[in-house]
Amino acid sequence: MNNVRVTRRDIGRICAGAVLGRLRGAGREPLTWAAQADAGPGTERRYRADAQVIVLGIPLLHRQGVGEGSASWREWTKDGAAMRLLEYSGRSAPERAAGLNRFGFIQELSRTVEGEGTESLYFGLMTSSPEDNAAEAKKALHSTSKDAMYSAIDGHLTAGAIETTGAKFVAQARTTAADRSELMERARQALAGAQKRTTEWHSAEGAPLPFLHALAEALSRKGAGETQCAYNGRMYRLKVQKAPDGKTPGVTRVSATLQREGGPLNEFQVWIEEGSARPLPLRIEYQPKSYLRLTFEAIG
Repeated sequence: MNNVRVTRRDIGRICAGAVLGRLRGAGREPLTWAAQADAGPGTERRYRADAQVIVLGIPLLHRQGVGEGSASWREWTKDGAAMRLLEYSGRSAPERAAGLNRFGFIQELSRTVEGEGTESLYFGLMTSSPEDNAAEAKKALHSTSKDAMYSAIDGHLTAGAIETTGAKFVAQARTTAADRSELMERARQALAGAQKRTTEWHSAEGAPLPFLHALAEALSRKGAGETQCAYNGRMYRLKVQKAPDGKTPGVTRVSATLQREGGPLNEFQVWIEEGSARPLPLRIEYQPKSYLRLTFEAIG
């Protein structure tokens, strides 16, 4: 008998096929983005973005209104399944951000069936920003380039496998809220031609959640918590601590950390309304770069 070499990729494909077969055996097709067409009205919130420049740990410059953001949370039921659609987007306003053009968007869709677990999709895109320090960031200001490089990602999470696709593409640098649909279409075109990575996944807890869903679950529960989430084919540990805000009655401050094994620790804070069924943040603070701290304040 000839020896047959089975690779990890082959095992991943077999696991993915087994999961899809089990879904079809239960009378369900794999989750697709077409399911979001059934989403009804939900909870939405818009934000004003403020920025603070930090040098050697000392805040030097603070500017309000350097950009904007939005978040939405929709839930509905279809064919006995609990559906959830979460979205977050943010963009800079070049006229207020020294000519800097930045855009980011992430969208997640999940389907939960009692006895079958949760299946999730996620899709995201963002402007590539390779600057590692304040000096490099200064060079990126007042850029005259009409185009920018974007990164796109697509993922499918099931109880047996994690599928991930990543791609880069070039599009116009300056964006508005109206440009989002066009950028999403460009991103999906780039992803369609990219290679898909499949990783075997087995856990008594079922499929891992994508980031926004893991955070939504953590914000909805009382007290501190810790959970896993998946992004770009990697597993992350999300931890949250909660305390009364102290300044605004009925508001809870949530301190969170996100870290993959062997990776850097990412810290951020959000403020939410106590007891909210869909706790979209009232305020978000995080530091994407060592020299930059961003705050998103809810408006309206």
